[in-house]
Amino acid sequence: MIDTQLLDQWAARAGLAPQCRPEAQMAWGDFEVAFGIREKGDCFEVISVNRGHWVVDGATSSRDSAVAMLLARFGQLWRSFDGLHDPFPAGRAAGSRVSPVAEGHLAQVNGEQGVFRREEDARVFTHVADRPHDDIAALMTTL
Repeated sequence: MIDTQLLDQWAARAGLAPQCRPEAQMAWGDFEVAFGIREKGDCFEVISVNRGHWVVDGATSSRDSAVAMLLARFGQLWRSFDGLHDPFPAGRAAGSRVSPVAEGHLAQVNGEQGVFRREEDARVFTHVADRPHDDIAALMTTL
């Protein structure tokens, strides 16, 4: 089990609270939406629910990269509430790859990889998957 303190802090900024959900090992949400992580086979799925319907947004190669994606998601939500722009560059990170695959978009960066339904999530993955979680949190607070 990982320490969820940083995720708890950023989820709270986005108006989300920790939740016990049978669909996820860890989840945060409100009465309409939730976001979480669940381990499935040799990957970690980043999942979300909107009005009761769970979807897999992506599957990553490590728990750390799945946590990085949730931190980015919570940070992006918080930033949108305050009218702040996306802190990530428009393209993928230097040295990374994003390729279309049957399941969506395969993102690869420095030994981490993930497959995402949305190309936008694959792009964000290339910017956060291999970064320390504290660095991602710091990036979210930049103007």
